[in-house]
Amino acid sequence: MREEVVQLRIKTLFLFLVLILLPNMVQASPYIVVDEPDLEGTVVLFADLFSQGETNCLVAKGSTVSLLKNGFKTELINDIVGQISALAVGDVTGNLRNDLIIGTTNAGALYFYKEQNGYWVREGQPLYLWDTIQKIEIHDFNNDGWGDVVVLTGQGEAQIFLSWEGKLYPFWKSRPNQKITDWQVLDVDQDGLVDLIYVVQAGQVGVLSWDDQEFVTLWENYPWGHIDSLVVLPHQNNPEWLVITSQKILYGWRWREGEVVSSRHFHGAELGERVFYIPGQGLLSSSKKTGISLFELKSSGISELWRVPGVFANQAFHEDGGYLFRDETFNYYRLAQGDDSWRIFVNDQDRTDVVQVLEYEDKLYYNLQELGTELGFLVLTGNYWHFLKQGQYLSIEAGADVVQVDGLNIPIASPIVEWNGAPYAAAELLPLFGWSVEIDQARQQILLYPNWGWWLSRDK
Repeated sequence: MREEVVQLRIKTLFLFLVLILLPNMVQASPYIVVDEPDLEGTVVLFADLFSQGETNCLVAKGSTVSLLKNGFKTELINDIVGQISALAVGDVTGNLRNDLIIGTTNAGALYFYKEQNGYWVREGQPLYLWDTIQKIEIHDFNNDGWGDVVVLTGQGEAQIFLSWEGKLYPFWKSRPNQKITDWQVLDVDQDGLVDLIYVVQAGQVGVLSWDDQEFVTLWENYPWGHIDSLVVLPHQNNPEWLVITSQKILYGWRWREGEVVSSRHFHGAELGERVFYIPGQGLLSSSKKTGISLFELKSSGISELWRVPGVFANQAFHEDGGYLFRDETFNYYRLAQGDDSWRIFVNDQDRTDVVQVLEYEDKLYYNLQELGTELGFLVLTGNYWHFLKQGQYLSIEAGADVVQVDGLNIPIASPIVEWNGAPYAAAELLPLFGWSVEIDQARQQILLYPNWGWWLSRDK
C-alpha cells in the first residue's frame, strides 16, 4: 500500500512539472519563417552579373556556380577545383562588363572568370591564399577604372589585390597579429575614393585609405569590448559607420570638417550578436536569445519594430522587399507575411486539415475529439468525453479544471472549453495522452511526438 502511495505521489509531481514547463504561450509576429531547402549548403550572392541593371541570384555548391531564376537553376561554371566558399561580381578588366571572382576552401584559391559569347571562361591561373576564403568584394580603390579585389580569409587575414590590365597583383595585407573579423567599403572622407573600414576581433576599428599610390591608415579607434558587428550607413551626403561591441554598446562615426567625429554612443542591450543595416528601414538584429528583430535607429537609442523569435542568422539579404537569411550551418530561410493560422504535425505528418487548432487568450487550444482519434484513441461522448487506448483511460468534462486519468484526478491550469459540441484543451493536457508538444513559433508549427509517459511505471 505504501509503495502505491509513493508511486502516486511521484506520478503527480512529474505531471505538475510537465504542466508548468510545457510551452503554451504564443506571441504575434508580422512574419513567419519559410525554409528554403533547395539552397541548403550553398553560397548565395545577389548581384548584377550581366551589367544590365537587373539583380541576379547566383548559387554555388561544391564546385559549381549556377544562376537561379524563377525556381530553376542554369549552370554557369563547373570546372572549379575544390569547394566554393565565396563569390563576387564586378568589373575587374575595365571594359564596363562585370566579371566573376570565385574563392574556395582549404587552399584558398581565387579564380577569375569573364563572359565570352554567352559562356563563362576562366582567365589566367588561380591565386592561392592557403586559407579558406570567407568574403570577396570588388571595388576600384585607386580610381583607375579597374576593379580591385579585397578578400577576407577564415583565419582573419585581409588582402587587397590591385587590378591592372586584367591581372590581379597583391598590394596590401593585414598584419599577422591582427584577426580581422569583417570589413565594409565606404567613401568615408567624401573625396571620391572608397575606403576600407575594418574591425579587429580584439576591439579595434580602422579606416584604410588610398593616398599617394599607397594604402594608409586614415583613422583608428578602440571601443570597449570585442566587436560583434560592423555596419555602414551609406547616406549620400553624410555617410556613417557603426560598430556594436560584446558589451552591447553602439558606437557611430562620420566625417565632418576634415576629421572623423563621434555620431552616436549608447547602450543597445536588445541588439544581437549579428547586426545588419537595411536601407530605409533600420537595423536588423540577429540574436540567439531573442531571434530576428528590426529596430528603428535613433540618435541616442533604438526602438524595436517587430520580432521573429526562435531563429538566428549569420547573413542577411534584402532583395525585392523580402528577407532571406543564412544560419551557421548554411541553411536558408525567408520571411513571409504571417497570419493567425497554425500547422499541426503528428510524428512529422501534416495533420492540419484533420485537427482543428484555435488561439484564445494567447494560448493554443486543440480539438480533443479530432486529436484523440488521430492519436489512436477511441473517443466516446456523453456527459463526459472518454478516451480509451490499450489500457489507458481518460475522462474530461467541459469547464473542469481536472482530468481523470485511470481514476486519478489530475489538476490542469487551463479548464476544458467546449466549442461547437467538441472539447478543446491547451497543450498542457497532451502529455496525459502520451504525447509531447513542441511549439515552433517562428514557423507557426505545432509538433507532436510520442512521450514515454508517466503511466509507464504503473505496472512495475
